[in-house]
Amino acid sequence: MTGRPTIGIIALQGDFAAHRRAFSRAGAETRLVSSPDGLAAADALVIPGGESTTMTLLGYENGLWPAVREAARAGMPVMGTCAGIIMLARALHQEPAKITPLKLLDITLARNAYGSQVDSFEQSVRLRLNGEERTVPGMFIRAPAIIRMEPPTEAVGWLGDEIVAARKGNVLGLTFHPELAPDLTILRHFIALASR
Repeated sequence: MTGRPTIGIIALQGDFAAHRRAFSRAGAETRLVSSPDGLAAADALVIPGGESTTMTLLGYENGLWPAVREAARAGMPVMGTCAGIIMLARALHQEPAKITPLKLLDITLARNAYGSQVDSFEQSVRLRLNGEERTVPGMFIRAPAIIRMEPPTEAVGWLGDEIVAARKGNVLGLTFHPELAPDLTILRHFIALASR
């Protein structure tokens, strides 16, 4: 690849505009993706936060989610934040069947585990990326919690003792919102994955 990678950002519903601004600040080209056709122009893909039930329905109606699953299994880097990690999970704890995750990470999630919108908070997250540890701000907004994880998926981020970020090969999932923080560590890490 030559030049800056293009990060595709799923734009069905949710905070895709915040991701677009943050990835632009981090040095990537961005492209909004709302249908399977948009995947071809992206080097990597982000599934943003939002309302996971609505995102699920819209993405299956137009065929986007099966195309995302296929692209990820073919090696495209994919990152999901908040509702995005819900879409990447293997299973959801005590949830209705109307949300059908893509089963790209070997994790089980509980939705809205930290409370409602008014319970949102910012707290430091400890990351381990590329073998190096670093602390970054984590913005938790109606965040899900990882309640089970199995190999080969591995933990790469913690809030105290709780796992808040997981990775399996080219797929990265975060229960928090890195795009809302001034620190660009995670976004730059993902851009580097897209540049390989």
